[in-house]
Amino acid sequence: MTNEMLARFHGRIALVTGGASGIGRATAQRLAQEGAEVVILDRDAAGAERVATEIRETNSPAHAFTLDLMDETGIADTAKTLMERFPKVDVLVNCAGVVHIQGKQNSPFIEGGLAGWDSLVGINLKGGAILVHELLPAIIAGKGAIVNVSSEAAFHKRPNKWVYDLTKAGVLSLTRSLAAALAPHGVRVNSIAPGGTITEMHLNDHADIEQARTELEGTKLSNLLGRFAHPSEIAAAIAFLASDDASFVTGATLTADGGGVGSR
Repeated sequence: MTNEMLARFHGRIALVTGGASGIGRATAQRLAQEGAEVVILDRDAAGAERVATEIRETNSPAHAFTLDLMDETGIADTAKTLMERFPKVDVLVNCAGVVHIQGKQNSPFIEGGLAGWDSLVGINLKGGAILVHELLPAIIAGKGAIVNVSSEAAFHKRPNKWVYDLTKAGVLSLTRSLAAALAPHGVRVNSIAPGGTITEMHLNDHADIEQARTELEGTKLSNLLGRFAHPSEIAAAIAFLASDDASFVTGATLTADGGGVGSR
């Protein structure tokens, strides 16, 4: 990275939900590398603190807060605590998300597939919207940038993962609505739709995680680049949307999927 890139977030406060692992962790690290004071929000308290410690070891400020996006009262309480400490928020990355449904990955619609509705909608869509609403005074004070993490799944036609897919499509709609509502306040809102990315979401079900990682790295996908993404590649795109380099971009969705959506 150039010196200019390293300074893009100097003196700015950046909040990252789901920052304990995967794309969220990579995003927190990237924003810290570029000068941000990062706040990691995750229901995995130990994981959030671990990432904050990793960042602090690079001489960058970082903080960890426990946040369960299924707990609406907890969201409000955490937002209040954050705003007491950080009256101005410059960046909010809504990265937290789940794909599993009660220990399964599939919920066929025809077979009565409402399993996991509350948790998937609550974490992937509703919780993030509530967090934005609760943090609005600080976000507006900072004329901040919000980046919502959707997925290439928002563009899929799949009968078995339809609840997950609709939550990710909902993120795109939420992004456009928030962009329209907050533009008069100088706040930009965009979303990113990553393709398949090698994260804990894909690895934790395997007995040998490193072997699974190696297999995924060697897997040929149908996107134009023919591979999975690494979390750092998605984090770089998120950092762009959150930075002043994207100062005239709002209400947009960046597909970071190796050409998957466009190639179908």
